[in-house]
Amino acid sequence: MGRWDDDRRPRRYDDRRPRKNRNLPKLIKKIIYLGFIIVAVVVLAVFIPRAGLNIEVIHRTGDIETISTKISNNNFYPLQNVTIQFDNGKVQGIGDLGPFATIMISPETQNIDFERITVKANNGQIESIKNR
Repeated sequence: MGRWDDDRRPRRYDDRRPRKNRNLPKLIKKIIYLGFIIVAVVVLAVFIPRAGLNIEVIHRTGDIETISTKISNNNFYPLQNVTIQFDNGKVQGIGDLGPFATIMISPETQNIDFERITVKANNGQIESIKNR
């Protein structure tokens, strides 16, 4: 019978535990990866619902009542030939709207009580309609 056949080891091996510092770099690496994943999820959760051509109506009351429309291009590519129309009124040409650009437009005085805004871009290929 040999020295190790009885499954008894000297005491110094039984009490030995792994040091906590050995797993610290792995833990830091996992925390950094987790942080990147959380940031990516938050950015995508905010960006994806807002992607595209957005229309926002801003109505301010007070001594001077104002109505304005904010048009946003939340794409990576520019939009050409952007036009806006309040109800069935005159079509107003805005021109080109660059990536992530925003423009504010107020309706003409005869179209102040509009119910629908139609924005077209890229010669009518992209169309967005907002009801008030």
